[in-house]
Amino acid sequence: MIGRRFWARALVITTVLALAGMGLTGCAGATGSRQLPLSPTVSTPAIGQAGVLKVGVDSKRLAPFTSSYQSGYVGMDVDIAAAIADRLGLRLQLVDIAGKSADDLLNSGEVDMVMSLEQSGNVISQGRVIGPYVYTAPALFMVTRSNTVPSVDLQTLKGTTVVAQKDSLSAWTVDELIGANTSRPLATLSDVFDAVGNGQSTYAAADAIIGSYLTYNYDPKNPARYRDISCVKLLGTPTGVYIGVSKTNSQLADVLTTTLRTIRDNGELGVILNKWLGPVSSTVVMNTQAIVSQSASDAIGPSQQPSSTIGAQGTEGTDVSAGLQAPDDQAAQDTGDDLPDPSNAGDGTQ
Repeated sequence: MIGRRFWARALVITTVLALAGMGLTGCAGATGSRQLPLSPTVSTPAIGQAGVLKVGVDSKRLAPFTSSYQSGYVGMDVDIAAAIADRLGLRLQLVDIAGKSADDLLNSGEVDMVMSLEQSGNVISQGRVIGPYVYTAPALFMVTRSNTVPSVDLQTLKGTTVVAQKDSLSAWTVDELIGANTSRPLATLSDVFDAVGNGQSTYAAADAIIGSYLTYNYDPKNPARYRDISCVKLLGTPTGVYIGVSKTNSQLADVLTTTLRTIRDNGELGVILNKWLGPVSSTVVMNTQAIVSQSASDAIGPSQQPSSTIGAQGTEGTDVSAGLQAPDDQAAQDTGDDLPDPSNAGDGTQ
C-alpha cells in the first residue's frame, strides 16, 4: 500500500492547484487514472484513441522520473503527464516502455507520447521532441536556509573540498571546473550528503535530479538527516529532458508545446517539481527559457545548449562550461542504489 504520507502530499498538491485555478483536477498517483468528467480538446488522429492520452514512461529509470509501485507508477514524469492530460481533457493511460524502442512504439501508435527523452538516456531518432521541461547535469549542493537560490561563484571555491561519489561524473566535473583534487571521493550518495548534513563538508556534488530527490525525500525515521540541503548550481554541460512524439504527428506536437508552456508558466510544473525535488532545487533545474517543438535529430543537446540560457532567474549557468566533455570511461552519473522509496515523495517538506 502506498504510504499515507504520499497521498497526503498528493492531496495538498492537488488542492493548491485547484485553488490557484490551474485546472489540475486529478492526481495520477499510482495508476494515472482519473474519475472526473472530461471535455477532450484533442481528438483522433492526433491521439490514437478518442478521449485517452497514452503516455510512455520508463519504470526502469532511476527515481524520481518514474518508478513502478504496486499495480501502477509514481514519479515526476507521471505527475507531469497527468497535468498535461488534464489540460487536454483526456484520460491518462500510462504504458511502460522499459527496454523497448520509443520510436517503434510511437510509430505503431501504441503510445501517443513518451516522457524523459535525453541524449544520455532514452532517445528517439525519427520523431519530434518538445521541451525541455527540466535540465539535469552534475550539480553543486549545499545547506540553504531559505527558498531562494544562492549565488555561488565557482572561482571562490578554489582551495575548498567538495565531496562527491567515487568515480562519478560529478567528481570528475568538479575537478575539471574548480581545480584538480577539489573533489573528495566517498562511497555512496548517502555518504556524500551525510558529510554535508553533519558539517564535515560545506559543498557536495551530485547529479542534479537524483541528488535533489535524495536530499528532499529524506528518511522519515530520521527527518533531520539532510535537512535544508539543496541543489544550488548546475555544473558542466546541462542536458535537456524532453517529451517525444511521432515525426508525422505535428498536430499533437504543437498542442503539447502549447500545453507544456502553459503548465510551466501558470506554476503547475513548478509545484510538481517542488513535490519531488524541493523548492530550491526545482528552481535550479526547471527550464525557464523557450519550450519548443523540433526534430529529434536537431534537438538542442549538451554540446549545443548555450550556458547563458540554463538555470533560473539568471542565477545559474554563468560558470557552466558548454564544451566540457567527460572521457568515455567516466561514469555516466551518480548511482542511485541508495535512493529513497518514491511512495514517500514530499516527506521532505519543511
